[in-house]
Amino acid sequence: MASPTVTRPVDAVTCLTVFVFLLLAIESRYVIGPLGGAGAPAQVVAVGAFGWWVCHQLQRPHAPPPALQPVRFALIAFALTLLVSYAFAMSRPIDGAESSTATLGMISLAGWMGVALLAHDGITNRGRLDQIVRRLVIGAALIGLLGVAQFFAQDALIRGFTIPGLRANLPLSDLATRSGFARPAATALHPIEFGAILTTVLPLAVATLRDSASDRKLIPALSLMAISLGIIVSGSRSALLCAVIGLLVLVATWSVRARIAVGIAMVALTAVVAMIIPGMIGSLTGLFTGFGQDGSVKSRTDSYVLVGEFVERAPWFGRGFSTFLPSYRILDNQYLLLVIEVGSVGLAAFLILLGTAFVVSWRNGRSAIRSADRNLSQALAGAVAAAALGLGTYDGLSFPTATGVLFLVLGITGALRRLVRENDLEHAASDPVPHVRTAPS
Repeated sequence: MASPTVTRPVDAVTCLTVFVFLLLAIESRYVIGPLGGAGAPAQVVAVGAFGWWVCHQLQRPHAPPPALQPVRFALIAFALTLLVSYAFAMSRPIDGAESSTATLGMISLAGWMGVALLAHDGITNRGRLDQIVRRLVIGAALIGLLGVAQFFAQDALIRGFTIPGLRANLPLSDLATRSGFARPAATALHPIEFGAILTTVLPLAVATLRDSASDRKLIPALSLMAISLGIIVSGSRSALLCAVIGLLVLVATWSVRARIAVGIAMVALTAVVAMIIPGMIGSLTGLFTGFGQDGSVKSRTDSYVLVGEFVERAPWFGRGFSTFLPSYRILDNQYLLLVIEVGSVGLAAFLILLGTAFVVSWRNGRSAIRSADRNLSQALAGAVAAAALGLGTYDGLSFPTATGVLFLVLGITGALRRLVRENDLEHAASDPVPHVRTAPS
């Protein structure tokens, strides 16, 4: 008699995997028709994840034991500031366009909280956490490959694809160019968002490769290469800066030999790119030597006076999240946009959220007993740092794919802290002999 097939029950990682697939595989301009702007498939799953998390909290037979969860606390505090800002916006005279986008902003907020909180509280063990990290890395690698293909083909390559049941609420634009090179976006809305996704995942790709068994390094190595090439061909100055910051945070605790190996790998990659794509290195160098003549830089700095005028009118909770429309002005700086929309309180809450996730991961990277925990914690700190820097160069929360990746990373950060503490407590209880930690090789 054949043994029954063992099936894994649907858990948080199953839901998050579906979210990652829909987020990265389907352009965010495609929506479920009747739902309009709120109907991107990934967002529908994310909002469902929020409902799942809320139901689970309400159905608990008893309260969980008291434990400080700083990332969860910061997430909820940030959400509350946005809700207060929304209430203030709805209480003042507001036109239809702003009211509609503000409501869509609250739906997006529910999705961000759903992904982050489900990851934070729903990942039950380290094996499942590693699985969602690997799947996120592979997903980023695949859109990196698509971006590389778009770069060489000088075509979006996805124009003819349609998805039954979905409609496009935005037209697919042609590829942008810079210094004569195409700027791919893969399934993202803009090359900057494409670069932001890849630079956020880059440190996780490095950690995944380092922690893989010697006979299972092929896929992680190919994923890392695809992500790295995608960052280069994105033609984004902010992507290059964010990649450097993320890697610097990641290797901060590594041995000198490991840092030298990373330096050699970067030099080798630069040499390969110089041979395969003549003129590319000069184009990338020009991004940093022509600041004074760069119109995008001037546009950002010229916005400071305008921002000050709006902040004076509503300094504490702003004019309402998602109410400063792109038709008014594109600031290309999420922090400036936040201080207008949610005021100094909302901006502080967001900065505290990013800072909390970074500090939690950094401390995990220094104190965890297992080397795999230290490596992944440091990678998460690098991912948060890269994303935080990137948000200063574009209106990041207006781009759903990069924002979805960011909040998933924030949730994983909190989950890893919880799992590491549980593991270290179990280890301390079973092994009274102090464990001597060594620096990563």
